[in-house]
Amino acid sequence: MELQEEEIIKRLQESQSKKDLNNVCMLLRAFGKGWQENLETPLKEQIAQLLQDKSYEIIFKGGDVPDRTILWAYGIFDCARDDERFLSYVDFCKPYIRDTSLSYYERLLFIDYASVAIMLSGDREGAVKFFLENIMFLTLNDYYIADLNDFVLTFLYYYYIPIEWILEIQRKNLSDEVYFSLDNTTRRSIFLWSMHCFWNTRHYFNNLKWRDNYPVWLEVLRGLLERNELDEAMYVEFYIYHKFGNSAQIDEDWEEYNASVVKLVEPYFVEYGKKLPKCKDDICIEENRKIKIGILEDRIVGNSPYKVEYSLYKALMGSDEFVSKYELVVYSMSYIQKSADGKVEIESIRDLGVKVVSLSDILLKEGYYYSHLNKALTIRNYIFQDGIDILISTGTIDCSDFLFCTRSAPRQIYWSHGNGSYDIFGIDDRISHFNPRSKEFKFEQFFIPMDRDKFYNPQIDESLIIKEKAKYPIKNDTVVLGVIGRLVKVDSEEYLETIAKILKENQNTIFIAAGNGNEPDIRKKVEALGVSDRFFMPGFVNPHVYGHIIDIFCNTFPLDQGESFSEFLAKRGAFLNLLNRECTFSGKLRELKLGKKVLVYCDNLEEFKPNVCGFDEFIKTDCIFVTNKKLKVCDDIRDRVYVADISNEDMELLGDYKIHVVGDCFEHLGGNFVCEKELIWCVYHAKNLRWWKEMADNIQEYYIDGSYIGWCCSAFSKEQYIKKAKFLIENKKARDKLGEFYGKHGVLQTNKFQQELIKKFTQIIRG
Repeated sequence: MELQEEEIIKRLQESQSKKDLNNVCMLLRAFGKGWQENLETPLKEQIAQLLQDKSYEIIFKGGDVPDRTILWAYGIFDCARDDERFLSYVDFCKPYIRDTSLSYYERLLFIDYASVAIMLSGDREGAVKFFLENIMFLTLNDYYIADLNDFVLTFLYYYYIPIEWILEIQRKNLSDEVYFSLDNTTRRSIFLWSMHCFWNTRHYFNNLKWRDNYPVWLEVLRGLLERNELDEAMYVEFYIYHKFGNSAQIDEDWEEYNASVVKLVEPYFVEYGKKLPKCKDDICIEENRKIKIGILEDRIVGNSPYKVEYSLYKALMGSDEFVSKYELVVYSMSYIQKSADGKVEIESIRDLGVKVVSLSDILLKEGYYYSHLNKALTIRNYIFQDGIDILISTGTIDCSDFLFCTRSAPRQIYWSHGNGSYDIFGIDDRISHFNPRSKEFKFEQFFIPMDRDKFYNPQIDESLIIKEKAKYPIKNDTVVLGVIGRLVKVDSEEYLETIAKILKENQNTIFIAAGNGNEPDIRKKVEALGVSDRFFMPGFVNPHVYGHIIDIFCNTFPLDQGESFSEFLAKRGAFLNLLNRECTFSGKLRELKLGKKVLVYCDNLEEFKPNVCGFDEFIKTDCIFVTNKKLKVCDDIRDRVYVADISNEDMELLGDYKIHVVGDCFEHLGGNFVCEKELIWCVYHAKNLRWWKEMADNIQEYYIDGSYIGWCCSAFSKEQYIKKAKFLIENKKARDKLGEFYGKHGVLQTNKFQQELIKKFTQIIRG
């Protein structure tokens, strides 16, 4: 027998008080889960029997109440014998556990009492499930919650209690016969425990298995709406959005959410709006009056959306022309259940001259059980009082849904930060600062010049970088691969399999997946792939520190990274992208699309003549002009025109570049490369690309081994992704050249966006 086992047995034998027993259980915890699991069965049985006997004699038989500390003996009770002495105490406690005449703290004491008794009776799994099931009925607003929350978070992860238990219990508590028999506070508590405690348990955070209960949440939402309990329905919609939104990986996820949730609540919000005061009919255009623009944010904290939104406000408020005609008001929907609004972030926006309305402090006083309906009505009243003409919202959450459906401003605009499928009554227009994928809707695009020094590449103390690097096995020849962002995007089997192949083929590499999310499931997958020892997940990190540690940013797929990718590019530049494009053509068109020559689709090719700026440069290339019309074109290009009998939509896919002639200039309207080709740099004569012409004129500086450096980081298949990774790993010169290239590109792009933003944004809001 080892010293640790001897110490536990000795202490149990000598225990004379409840405190002594608690100390033994804390010692069991201190020895570790692994130690408990590896004990031989006879020793486990002996320790469990001693704890059962001593607990019965000292606590139960003596009329005392056991502490939940005894649950820390869970690890040895897999071998405990059944002990019916404790069952009568369980029966004694049960009537009081949901007795609403008692205080929540008194009910918690009975839950602890019964749970310990169940475990001591020999049913450790039943004890934990009983405990978890019943604490969900307790309020999170009482003084005991800090200690209880700490115990639950620690216990669940320590013993790695499977999330399936939580989901099973939630399904039971959300069943019609249970949920709708409860008061509103207790109903809310069931969801709040999952939001505030279980969600934050390390191996439950962003776990994709939460979605298993999606049908149950929908049934609760539907039931509340049918019972006209709109306030509680709004909270449940928010809960569903939080859980679903954090696990959404592909565009089809948002399509499903819009169809099953947004369209479910829509008619109820519209109907409720008929009872409310109406907003003014039109945008108020009067001399010496500014047009007022309201922007809805779910909360104001230092996350990626804040960085985008702050940069927009800074650019707009820095324009005298804009400020003379428009006024901005930011309304925080203040979802304190996620986190309170940040005072520093609020003041940073106010310092720009933007009015900020935040209900965070008021709601914090009310606690997590505040009315979502009253909050939405309060914000609506503020919008009316401020005389808002145009309301812009990032949408997809209950408060925003309500404000759109009840028509809170003469013009309402949805601003997509990633969801291209959102559709609800009251949306007049759609805008985005990037190009969201959407099968149905057209988005007006504007590009935001990010505050690079503040958000993308702030000065970092070198010692912080050195300290973090020391946590990893980084040698002189080690190349650090990695990604920064939500782990839900990393948790893709095809992505992880690709990364594993890269690690195996390049033994001088490690991989860092930095961010919060479903770490345990990812760990299982990389263990199965045989690369766990070189795959690190440090959790949430300072991206500006890790941007200087990671050598190659391996962008995720099928869902790629957002702002974290842009932040990285501002520091290093070496990255890998899997371009989600494929050739859908056959026959001659497929041969052309996959051939070496660049295909240029000009939708008014008859206007492309020698007087057009850049025409001569195009003629010097061997590009092919593709069209789906029989046109009279100039002699210089007649022999290189290919007419395809396909639709305009398919022409967009056929062309590697799309251009449009405007007078004596042309504009670049996009591109669709599906394979590497020798690029034709004359396209940068386009009127809207001249900001990049300086780079194009000196493009030979950015060629490596005869190939354009940009192709080093762009792959059209997983096999190419692996091949290009190997090239970048072995070629530091290429990595450095990419850093230089994208550094210059970023500065030019920021300057360009700065010049265009005011014009484009005002065009959009004018309609």
